[in-house]
Amino acid sequence: MTRKTILLREYQTLGSEKWGSGDEQVSHLEWKSIRDYVLHDSESENRKVMDVRDKTIRAINYVGVLQTHRGTTIEILPKVELDERDHDPDETREREIFLQMLRHWRNGPCRRFNHADVRALKNFPLLEAFIEMFLQDMHELTRRGLARAYNEIEENRHTLKGKLLIAGNLRRNLFHKERFYVRYQIFSENRPINRLFKSTLLRLQRLSASENSLRRIHKSLLHFENIPASANIDADLARARIDRTMPLYNRLFPWARLFLKGMSPTTWKDRHHALALLFPMERIFEDYVTHLAKMAGAETGWEVRAQESRCYLMEKNPQNEPEFQLKPDIVARRGEKERRVMDAKWKHLARDKAHNDISQSDLYQMYAYGKKYQAKEGVAPELYLLYPRNRKFDQRLVYEYEEGLRLTVFPLNLAVKHNPLTELFNPNRTTHQRAA
Repeated sequence: MTRKTILLREYQTLGSEKWGSGDEQVSHLEWKSIRDYVLHDSESENRKVMDVRDKTIRAINYVGVLQTHRGTTIEILPKVELDERDHDPDETREREIFLQMLRHWRNGPCRRFNHADVRALKNFPLLEAFIEMFLQDMHELTRRGLARAYNEIEENRHTLKGKLLIAGNLRRNLFHKERFYVRYQIFSENRPINRLFKSTLLRLQRLSASENSLRRIHKSLLHFENIPASANIDADLARARIDRTMPLYNRLFPWARLFLKGMSPTTWKDRHHALALLFPMERIFEDYVTHLAKMAGAETGWEVRAQESRCYLMEKNPQNEPEFQLKPDIVARRGEKERRVMDAKWKHLARDKAHNDISQSDLYQMYAYGKKYQAKEGVAPELYLLYPRNRKFDQRLVYEYEEGLRLTVFPLNLAVKHNPLTELFNPNRTTHQRAA
């Protein structure tokens, strides 16, 4: 199998070698396979992971890894502006920033990783980095031993064991008095979650191109010799049980589900058995900004809450009930008079476009937040829309809805080593806080 890696960044295009268009090209068969996956996913999940044109596929909204049936790996990195003096892309630094953001995604599998892990993994291709994360914990699990559980077994035996099932015994052994149809329990490693882990290791054995990872997968599989692979992934996922005595299982299970099913039930199920691990940048960015806001606010006495749902757009509907709940990404309070309402948007603004390319619906949304929180708490909040900084949007913009209600559109610099929200919560601070 050919091992080829193609690097795409958001808004770059993937074309077919047959047509010769796109920033990067794959074989015509691979291109059609990716197109079919994207169209199927868009239809079944009501989302748009990539933009399909006649001869190109453009990366938008989702980043991560696609691997085709021929072994070609397409790594999609988020569009992140680095130091403005650096005009050349730096995929290692971009990968590091993405992994750092992914750590704080509430629905993601990377929440336990720290700075050292991110620094070590930034040099890996994304797929190999994800595999490495899984194998680190798998090594620790196999060193400690796999969890066992009681399994109930019914079978015909030549010796009596457990409970004799009278009806079943009469039905099966009427003419075989030497046999016993019985039910008994055994304490075994053959349980749904271990079967899923074995299936995951077998799949990674086909996906990985790293000799070191393949050696570690082989060593891990030796501990699963007496456990069959999962015969029904969906059924075992539903039956898998993890209790509080199984912390390593808690860390491994999201990765196993990711590799076996992807981030949604519609992971690439075509005849080519390819892989799609795609992550929604909008959600990742929101959670990362929330994390930064909590860190920055904690130092200066701000109470920061995420996805607060205290206000409704309509106080009464025809049934005399509140309706259309408002859920800003971040609400910050300090004392009786200071309020901030913030929303994070993963969109690349540009000052050379009309209205700086800010969506009018976002402005309406922030106005609704401002008026409702002002009415409920008696003080007009400071409103902020947070977008990733880029060369065409590197200065904050201030809009005034009406007297006392202003909106600041803030460029968030993701490339800095310190917390880029520190200057909002503590403008006078000069020392940098690390965005851990």
